[in-house]
Amino acid sequence: MRFRTAISNVGLLHKISRSLAALARSCVIRLSPEQVHFIVPGNESSTGVQVWSQVKVTTLFDSYKIESNANNEIWLELHLDSLLKVLRSADSSVGSINETRNTASLTDSEVTLKLNKKGTQPIWAFEIRGYTASRKLMSITHEIPVKILSPKRQSELNEPLCPQPDIHVVLPTLLELRNIVSRLSHIADDVKVSANHEGKLELTAKSSRVNLTTTWKELQIPNSLANEDDQPSPPEDQMFTVSVAIKGFLKFLTSHLVGGTAIACICEDHCLIAYVYIGALNEAGGVLTFFIPAKMTDD
Repeated sequence: MRFRTAISNVGLLHKISRSLAALARSCVIRLSPEQVHFIVPGNESSTGVQVWSQVKVTTLFDSYKIESNANNEIWLELHLDSLLKVLRSADSSVGSINETRNTASLTDSEVTLKLNKKGTQPIWAFEIRGYTASRKLMSITHEIPVKILSPKRQSELNEPLCPQPDIHVVLPTLLELRNIVSRLSHIADDVKVSANHEGKLELTAKSSRVNLTTTWKELQIPNSLANEDDQPSPPEDQMFTVSVAIKGFLKFLTSHLVGGTAIACICEDHCLIAYVYIGALNEAGGVLTFFIPAKMTDD
């Protein structure tokens, strides 16, 4: 098998990796000719939050070449801490678009990535090349070990089965949500997430002494996700609710780093599904999908 590419958007790959690292120590990356899939299965996440994401190759990479005997796909697993160290170095050296460049940043720089071997150990080899302020060519190499997944291990990784969502709603900005949920975490361990078809969203946290609800109104309800099973539509003011652990919800909200539109889907008493789009909704370069399990309460 062979894999080699230039990383055209180091900053975005760094942000995606930081979002995943908030949930788990390692992740699975499925490389295919058109898509890159980032997977955090439930057994890897301390909070039970799973991530099943796909990003267009062109969103992250350039001069992308992949070959394998398995439909030109490569599945691998790596430690996110190791990946973050490399991407932090690359992001600092290359400088992110629309951000102030570090004084140590290289000019005319590029970052390449390829799959190599050291003995019998597969590795991801990163090379950062560019010119210093004195126009001296500099090359920095980083290597991290990876594990190539067997077909058996690949077949064990399955996206969670969820019932048809009761409602979809476009969320407020994730950074705004994160700031509020962070405050709620001082009140309770769980938060109730409720929404209706009028575009109303509520977050409720309760303790023995406090009952606090934060409300948003007139949020967008995606038109393309209408009822498809010919069942009568519920009253627009009917609230649908799921309770989730605040700790897991906060870890999902680290995805505010990625930006873009986010849509929440409530499956009552089962889970909260959140789609975080990279870029504009109608022309997104990818989507990070988070499955946050429901937490049963005594209410």
